[in-house]
Amino acid sequence: MHKVIIADDSSIVRAGLRMLLGSCGAYTVMGEAANGSEAIEHALSFVPDLLLTDLKMPGIPIIDGAKALKSIYPQMKIIILTAFDESEDIYRAFQAGVDGYLMKDTSPEVILSTIDEVMKGISYFQCKEFGTYPVSKRSSLI
Repeated sequence: MHKVIIADDSSIVRAGLRMLLGSCGAYTVMGEAANGSEAIEHALSFVPDLLLTDLKMPGIPIIDGAKALKSIYPQMKIIILTAFDESEDIYRAFQAGVDGYLMKDTSPEVILSTIDEVMKGISYFQCKEFGTYPVSKRSSLI
C-alpha cells in the first residue's frame, strides 16, 4: 500500500481524488491539505510515498516546496494535477524534481495509470498541446 497526501484548495477535488485512489486498493490517503504550506507540513510529518498536489494554491508555492521536499526525500514521488498547462510551469515543475504533471481534465483511468507508472519510477508530463509523455530518464527533457 502506497501512502499518499492529497493537496488541493478545492475540497471537492480532494474528495474525488480520495475516492479515486480508494477505488483501486493500492493507495491509502494519509492526509489532505488545502494550501501549499499544509501540503509541505503534511509531507514532512507523514513522509508519504506520493504527494498528489494542485499547482496554484494559497501558501508556499508548490514548486518551491517540491524542490525542498525532493532535496530531503528524493524517493518521494510528486505529481502535480492542475488546470494550468503553461510551458513555463511545466518546465519549472520538471526542474524542481516533480515526477508527474497532469491536467485536471484527464480521465480517472489515465490519472490512476500515470500514478502507477510514476510509482515505478517513470515520470509523466502532460501538456494539452502535445499530449502525455513518459520520461524514463530525467535528462531526456533538459
